[in-house]
Amino acid sequence: MVVVRERATREALAALTVPAAKRYAAQVQNGENPWNTIDPPKVDAETIERTQPPHRLTESVLKSAAVLIICVDLKVVASTDQDLDRVGVISGASIYPFAWNILLAARQEGFAGTITTLAVAEEPKIQQLLDIPKHVAIAAVMPLGRPVKQLTRLKRKAVPEFAMLERWGGAPLGGR
Repeated sequence: MVVVRERATREALAALTVPAAKRYAAQVQNGENPWNTIDPPKVDAETIERTQPPHRLTESVLKSAAVLIICVDLKVVASTDQDLDRVGVISGASIYPFAWNILLAARQEGFAGTITTLAVAEEPKIQQLLDIPKHVAIAAVMPLGRPVKQLTRLKRKAVPEFAMLERWGGAPLGGR
């Protein structure tokens, strides 16, 4: 993990978030599920470039007291899905619980934060900015600071809306 506090470095990280934020916003405006690995974007590069990135996607990096760059060393993580014909997700099993625990500990101390990944689309530039070796992947960019407003309980889908019994498409868990 790299802890970034310098304003100039946080500004560079925010700038590196902009290209992915533009694509995200353009895809949402087009009714797409942004950045998914199955369906390529239907919006063209010119539309993406013209799209204004939502301020909320970059401002936390600028306003936070610190930004944590959560990394994973690809030389030591077990990527048991590396030979499958899809984007790997297993390596995250080691690092995202760590990131979540940081957020829980921060909240206990009166801080707030979020796990963001848009800047990761520019990983080589972030690696260069922060002298991160090529074999170390960036898993998340986590702004941390004092909350602007009191934290409230998040709204979540009910379990039967996303949990299925026995098979994909099976009866909803808790359903009749």
